[in-house]
Amino acid sequence: MMHLTKKIILAFFLLSAISSFSTASFAAGKIENATMDEIKGFIDTTIERSEKVLAAIESGADNETVLSLLNDVKQMAKEIHATKKAAVYKSKAGSQMKKARIAAKKGDLDTAKTRAVKGLEFYRKLKEVFPGN
Repeated sequence: MMHLTKKIILAFFLLSAISSFSTASFAAGKIENATMDEIKGFIDTTIERSEKVLAAIESGADNETVLSLLNDVKQMAKEIHATKKAAVYKSKAGSQMKKARIAAKKGDLDTAKTRAVKGLEFYRKLKEVFPGN
């Protein structure tokens, strides 16, 4: 009888533990989809942050500052949810910015600048092809 009671108590404990977790609590990021206007704002902000990266490099900023700004661009670009055609430009821009981050980590700010310029061009093309522009 005691063995059966232990199994029932254990089953009840597991059931209550599992049901106490909400699947929504595990969701990362936004739960709602962004509107077209919000995405356009994310694109504009990403372009502005990319321009700040270039300005920092041109003004002779240190590697840590440039890396911080490149990471800001990366985080903002994550918010851009694009159509298939626009997603190509987002991907190309992200790839160039990743190469810029790698170069900046190595201390090669000339290469970082070149890659950031290409990334900025792709973000601008993304803005052009994004629906509603």
